[in-house]
Amino acid sequence: MSVRQEAGMDFRYTTEQDLYRQSIREWLVKNLEPRSRAIDEAEAGIPDDIVEGMQELGIFGVTIPEEYGGCAVPGEELIYAMITISEIARADLSMSTPVYTLLSLGWSYILNKYATKELKEEVLPAVAAGKAFAGINTTEPSGGSNLAAIRTTAIWNEAKQAYIMNGEKAYVSGPKECAKLGPPSGHCTLVKTDPNAGHKGMTFIWVPAHLPGITWTTYKDMGRMGLSTGDWIYKDVELPRKYLLGEEGKGFYANMDGFNAARVLVVAACLGGAEKALEISAEYTAQRYSFGKPLGKWEGISFEMANDWMQLDMLKLNLQRGAWMICEENKNPGCFGRKEINKVISTCKCLAPTLCHDIARHGMIYHGAFGYTKETPLEMLLRGAMSYEVGAEGGLNIMRGIIARDQWGNTHNPFTA
Repeated sequence: MSVRQEAGMDFRYTTEQDLYRQSIREWLVKNLEPRSRAIDEAEAGIPDDIVEGMQELGIFGVTIPEEYGGCAVPGEELIYAMITISEIARADLSMSTPVYTLLSLGWSYILNKYATKELKEEVLPAVAAGKAFAGINTTEPSGGSNLAAIRTTAIWNEAKQAYIMNGEKAYVSGPKECAKLGPPSGHCTLVKTDPNAGHKGMTFIWVPAHLPGITWTTYKDMGRMGLSTGDWIYKDVELPRKYLLGEEGKGFYANMDGFNAARVLVVAACLGGAEKALEISAEYTAQRYSFGKPLGKWEGISFEMANDWMQLDMLKLNLQRGAWMICEENKNPGCFGRKEINKVISTCKCLAPTLCHDIARHGMIYHGAFGYTKETPLEMLLRGAMSYEVGAEGGLNIMRGIIARDQWGNTHNPFTA
């Protein structure tokens, strides 16, 4: 869906958007796709030459304005980011490279929206150049979905002219990437600046990964093996006021705004991977014969593939609508409103990860014993998509709760008593 034209509704990409999609697909098919299995098995991050090639294509700058080293098209940032992540996911079914990229695109978009000019100048040019990692940091060992219950604090210290941060965050992407790239890598982080004020005491703040008092460990995940995930511990970390993202005490709303943008890209990754997996299944079932005819002629296979295609096509259209709505809302505040955007984005985030998982699983079954081997990339996709089924960027039932709350009001709000 292109940005609204005077002639009326248009479900096509603009000429420029489609040319961009074609150019990055060509490079990704040639350079990333043949190495996706090696990235998954090496567990050593995204290769430097892949990151450099993506940077040369402008990939890391599509949500960053030119004045900060990016190449964003004003008002179309999330459309280009959505295209980008979908194409990367088609090329790397392990989900390592798409997730690495979507984090920096989504959260640099939020940095540009909420950060101080000083912070933008410090972080955004490095992200656009592929020289820094930008991520999100909200979940804690005690839970993730109920953000109002977080325990990490950042209390203002007048003498030091800094917020003093203490606490622990869990299941956070990028510890090894931050260590490798160095400053100014870091995370958009939700903290409590007034622990007694509930969600009104929450503040969104940028936390550079290399400040004194920060330590981290890593987990052994089942998928996305080319991207590290870990636990972060903060002990008396000093954060000057310049790191604030938006206003003190209004961090919950900035964080939610960020999640909507990030979920657009998460869904794009799921749908891009699912689209490629369905193509792999279609090709295999067309040339593999059983009882004298292609597997695709068996209705148990072709009808299931048709069902998967229908759901995939509907979600792609709804995602394009959601990305467009966010761009339009940013240009013309109030033209849609938070609740309408929430419902569209939550619908996509609720359905896309499971569809991606199902399409990968169906494809493995069509391949028979061959599908249980690592000779096909489908098992990588199944493992990678699971991260978004289990809750990354918002649990599936949380999405259902958001829809119920924003469609029918407080009588259907599961988040209040």
